Amino acid sequence: MAYLASLASLASTSLAPSQTAALNTLFTTANASAHPVQIADLARYDNMNTKDFSHFAYSLNYTQTGCFSQGALPVALASEDICLPGWYCPNSSPLNPPQFCPPYERCQILRANRLSCNPQGLYEPIICPAGFYCPSSSTSTASSSSSSFGEGKEVRGRGVRGARGGKEKKICPKGYFCPQGSTEAMRCDWGAYCPTGAVRQVRAVPLGILVLVDGLVVMGWWVGKGFGGLKRRRRGRKGRVREGGKEEEGVELLRRRCSSARGKRGGRYWDSPQQDNKSASPSREVGMPSRRVSGRVDNMDGCTDNDDTDSSLYEDNDIRLEGDFQSNPHFQSFLQSISHAIETTSLGLTFDFENLCVSTHTGQKILQQITGSIPRGSCWGIMGPSGAGKSTSVNVLMGKTKTRSGTIKINGHAKATTREYRKVIGYVPQDDILVPELTIRENILHSARCRLPARWKDKAIQAHVDALIACLQLSHVQDSRVGDVNRPGVSGGQRKRTSIGIELAAAPMAIFLDEPTSGLDASSAASLMRLLKGISRLGVTIIAIVHQPREQIFYGFDQVLLLAQGRMVYSGPTAGMEEYFERMGFQFPLRANPADTLMDILTGDGAQYAVGGGAAKTRGSQVDRLIDEWKTKSPDPNHQEPHPHLLLKVDNPITPTKPLPHRPITTPSYPNLHNRSATLPAQILHNLSRTLLIQTHTPRTQISELLCSTLAGTLIGLTAYPSHGNLFQGIPHPPFSALSSAVDYISTPQLGLLAGMSIGLCASAPGYWVLGAGREVAMRERRAGGSVVADFVGKQVGVLPRLVGSSFHFTVVLDLLASPSRMGWARMWGVNVGYFWCIYGLAGLVSVGVRRKEDGPLVAVLGSLVIGVLGGVAPPLSRVKEWGVEWFWRLSPGVWFAEAYFTENLEPLGGLYRVDLASRTVGYTLGRFGVDVG
Repeated sequence: MAYLASLASLASTSLAPSQTAALNTLFTTANASAHPVQIADLARYDNMNTKDFSHFAYSLNYTQTGCFSQGALPVALASEDICLPGWYCPNSSPLNPPQFCPPYERCQILRANRLSCNPQGLYEPIICPAGFYCPSSSTSTASSSSSSFGEGKEVRGRGVRGARGGKEKKICPKGYFCPQGSTEAMRCDWGAYCPTGAVRQVRAVPLGILVLVDGLVVMGWWVGKGFGGLKRRRRGRKGRVREGGKEEEGVELLRRRCSSARGKRGGRYWDSPQQDNKSASPSREVGMPSRRVSGRVDNMDGCTDNDDTDSSLYEDNDIRLEGDFQSNPHFQSFLQSISHAIETTSLGLTFDFENLCVSTHTGQKILQQITGSIPRGSCWGIMGPSGAGKSTSVNVLMGKTKTRSGTIKINGHAKATTREYRKVIGYVPQDDILVPELTIRENILHSARCRLPARWKDKAIQAHVDALIACLQLSHVQDSRVGDVNRPGVSGGQRKRTSIGIELAAAPMAIFLDEPTSGLDASSAASLMRLLKGISRLGVTIIAIVHQPREQIFYGFDQVLLLAQGRMVYSGPTAGMEEYFERMGFQFPLRANPADTLMDILTGDGAQYAVGGGAAKTRGSQVDRLIDEWKTKSPDPNHQEPHPHLLLKVDNPITPTKPLPHRPITTPSYPNLHNRSATLPAQILHNLSRTLLIQTHTPRTQISELLCSTLAGTLIGLTAYPSHGNLFQGIPHPPFSALSSAVDYISTPQLGLLAGMSIGLCASAPGYWVLGAGREVAMRERRAGGSVVADFVGKQVGVLPRLVGSSFHFTVVLDLLASPSRMGWARMWGVNVGYFWCIYGLAGLVSVGVRRKEDGPLVAVLGSLVIGVLGGVAPPLSRVKEWGVEWFWRLSPGVWFAEAYFTENLEPLGGLYRVDLASRTVGYTLGRFGVDVG
């Protein structure tokens, strides 16, 4: 036996450490063996690499070697009794330090598959199994730390070397959970399900909150819907009661406005026919056409006579308008509201333009030598064939298109620009740009709140909108949604009147309309024209582009500007148009629409109407002759644009019957534009309110988004469910590195990758429609002087509830299935909310950059997938660093999102594994969760 001891001593200087350890083990076990190895048998094994020694090793049992596998010899892990935190070392002692034994085949397979197996020797330590905790010598009780939503984490113990680990294994008590490698039991969150021996905690409180909140939201939606219907019915009854009360007050207001131009006839106040011709209708100042038409076009919509006989269109229209206004209490209320809003002694805007010329960058002339004057309160029509320059002329007057030469004066000021007046100029595009999810009233009310003077109270704004809706004859459908092509709502005529009402709600001084009657039936078009004519008599300048109107609509304009080939053919009173063209050699058929005849002449097809020498003219020469004739003609008194008769006189400041407090403007030519819109905070609040209102009107959209998030969280959670929360397997700290199973560095980054891609799929399309759906509406409001910042902030803040709700649904189901228990629930939700917000923002950028709305959602989804792929998982970020393009990957939010998941799941394991090796292998940086989220 002494010889064996000396042999072991000599072998330590010549053999490998593993062989020396095996020989020492033989010496130790030989002493305790019932049949000790004979010295003569050991003396001949001076080389442990021979076949004979292998046979000798196989003849030993585990009591001699300490290893359970036959023929296996132990490997010393340390010369002292060391048990690292998180490990279970029940048999090691100062006399029997921990050892490593070659595993059985089954154990080797388990370790190769990133799993653990039982100890393979008497003194081999193992990681404390899941469901148990192995307290170290300094740990005697379970941890009592806890926090709401699972911020409880075990003591990390990073870098604890030489500390004594667990000599005993305790089952995890009820109310605690113990993942693999626990040195202490971690208290479960309040309300979580944690039975005895729990490996993970099942957080039930977030699930309960989710069910409760969803139930309350559904209940609140139904209750709100019921209260909304009750409120609408009350509003209808209140409007009918208020109608009678305001009639007398409105009549008195109208009498005060027009007292300087009235005479009394038949018990009612009318304009005297013997008054100055300046107050007469334009149709009375020039020669009357012999044509008579049926129906009247000069009445306010909703103010038509009950006996709409074949009275002439050219009788005293303004007198009839005034009578209609006196009998309409809704219009009188609207009249008072306009009086409150327009704080100037000069009501309306006058446009004077001279020698306007517009050309393209290639030199092609679009407009040439356009000259004229549009007085305040007039109703102007611009006509001409396609390509004649109608839209360009309107864009020039609105300041949207720059001229090559010429001057424009607004209220006599040549230096004034349309931009300075944009808050008091309305524009109604040809296509009705409305918010389809809102009702007619909600669309008009939002415009009024944002564009009326800031001093207005909400009650006054509501009354103003009520009066306007009644004037537009929309009271019976004011609570109907506008709709669109895919979701039909109100009729085309009602949509057009709503579009006009949005501009009238701001009490403008001028309104430009592009094809206001397009797409409307004859009755709706005539009704709309009566409305515009009535509004113009308040002093609002109306300028409309029309293509081929009905006869009644055509003669509803005070003046008309005819264009052909970008040049003027006629500009003057509508009633004098036929007389002028008859002098040019054309004859209008008695039974035909004069507007149709006029369009044939302007397009060069007027030979059939020409008489005398004009019939021989060619198609092009007819139009050229008309252009030259107008260019060279001397001013004709019959064709001067008269000032229309206004129901609101401009000689004195407007003084409403019940005025709101304000300061009158001393300069009559400029309106007070500084306070003609709500303040920036108020606009943000109104846009926020509109965004939330849209979401309440589209419950199916919100439900589908929540279901998508829930389904995504479920699918991603199922991929990680088999791991039971153990999403990482690393290399243990020395000296236990030899006991490592196959490393699993990819599960946690893959969870971040899949979570990021699923969030991108769920949030990209809804995020696109936040800005993309209302892009045209936003442009219209911006042209009207609305704040771009208010619109953007209001929408972004308004989507926070749906964003928070979607991320909450996603996080709840992901946590229940994937169970990353070492990652606090609040932190996981915070990471998910941040990434939802990021995808929403990037989708908003796509909505700004993509022109076609149909392509936007697809581009947003593809962009979110690209961002997810660039998350640093495949290829790993470490390989990207070798390529030298890490900066490009760092531009992707997916990298920071996956890195946050990686940090939160690995840092608690720093005392058990070498997480620094994992960090270098994968490429993520640990310890900067705040940077990743921010």
